[in-house]
Amino acid sequence: MIRSTFTAAALAFAAALTSAPSQAEIIKAECKLSKYGDSPLTEIFPCEFRQSAGNAQIWSKNWNFEFLAVDQGKTYVRINSNPLSFHRLGKYSLFVFQNGMPAQEFER
Repeated sequence: MIRSTFTAAALAFAAALTSAPSQAEIIKAECKLSKYGDSPLTEIFPCEFRQSAGNAQIWSKNWNFEFLAVDQGKTYVRINSNPLSFHRLGKYSLFVFQNGMPAQEFER
């Protein structure tokens, strides 16, 4: 009886671990924002980056961005390269440097 109770408890615990939603890791990165239009701007700043299920969030001291997977190709274009980039056509491009590549050495 004790063995079957222990087995049931172990299976329930394993099921709880595998069914719980995973937390996305927050990565410290460097971002480069290029704004277009009447007042063009290029700014390089430290940022934090998280992605989960195709959704991406980027935030810093002065900026917050959220790119939902359901909007990809509709309100923005995402390019999965190094650096990762998000483009809202006619408005801005945001480049996320996750692996220590300095943004100031990158031109696009």
